[in-house]
Amino acid sequence: MTPSEFTNFLDAGAILRVSEDDWFLLKGPFRNVEKTTPGQVTLFTPDFFIGPNPSYWLPAGFSRLKTADLRILCELFNNHDPQKPLEWLYAEPQNFHQSYAKVMDRIEKATLVKAVPIEFERSDDTIDGQRIVGMLQSLLSAPGTLFVYGFWQNGRGSLGASPEILLRQDGNILSTMALAGTSPKQDAQRVSLLSDAKELYEHELVAKDIESVLSAYGTVTIVGPKILELPTLLHLKSDIQCRLRDPLHFNFFDACVKLHPTPALGVSPRSAGYDWLKELPEQQTRDGFGAPWGLRWGPNDALCLVAIRNLQWNESGSRIGSGCGIVQQSQFEQERRELSQKRQSVKKILGLQS
Repeated sequence: MTPSEFTNFLDAGAILRVSEDDWFLLKGPFRNVEKTTPGQVTLFTPDFFIGPNPSYWLPAGFSRLKTADLRILCELFNNHDPQKPLEWLYAEPQNFHQSYAKVMDRIEKATLVKAVPIEFERSDDTIDGQRIVGMLQSLLSAPGTLFVYGFWQNGRGSLGASPEILLRQDGNILSTMALAGTSPKQDAQRVSLLSDAKELYEHELVAKDIESVLSAYGTVTIVGPKILELPTLLHLKSDIQCRLRDPLHFNFFDACVKLHPTPALGVSPRSAGYDWLKELPEQQTRDGFGAPWGLRWGPNDALCLVAIRNLQWNESGSRIGSGCGIVQQSQFEQERRELSQKRQSVKKILGLQS
């Protein structure tokens, strides 16, 4: 990618790190289409509440870079003027309190086993190209367990580093993960996640749900759970694979829509539906937070993330969202702390801490 192309990329671009030293950079303008073919490089970024006819984005061009090459471009475009820290307006506690109470009411009435309310922390500050460069420079050092991703155009965008794969295709093999169960790393007094009944129960709900969806496509194997260590958080993780029974007629993005949302971000059981989440605070305006975020770059090569641990922005300001799984054993203060810890981890990985 030339410096001129990188300028265009900062104005309208998308980025995905598919492995520790392999980056896709897509440059705009992006064209919105209703249908796409397997041979097209295609971006899929629906809202969390996916409509009946989700659309796709086709870039004007793309480059595949190594980390060292991206670092050189970022350094070239960084004017080294200190960035003013974003000023945050703390999340309103009554919003989560209301969500928590409504979810617990459904659980106690046995119409629900688990749901994931969300909470946003906001800033009136907007994001420009220089801020994007600064965040990208911070993300260059993100551990390999995180998938850097982002998409921005026309003054709106998001950028982050998700630990969670919704679905990956490599030939006739699908892979994904159950990622549920969380603990702050510094909480030395906390029981191990692998011994925590509440966290294990929450994790098992997610793993079984994903297995039930993928079994329609082929033979499923699950390995785990184990502990995934991130810079500030620990998660329970199980690796899941599916060998496709009929790869010729498999549609990657259709499968992503069927998987979304897993109980890690939605509800359990699926039969309870997830549209009712719109009744909870913050949900109707969540946009793409927690939604599928996918890129297909070949007929049988694609990766779709769960769009969490990100910064969202538009012309009015910026925000960071977080969610937590509520089950019968949940404790309000513990869940509220988890929400805050997740947002702090986003600020740290993006270099936004003051």
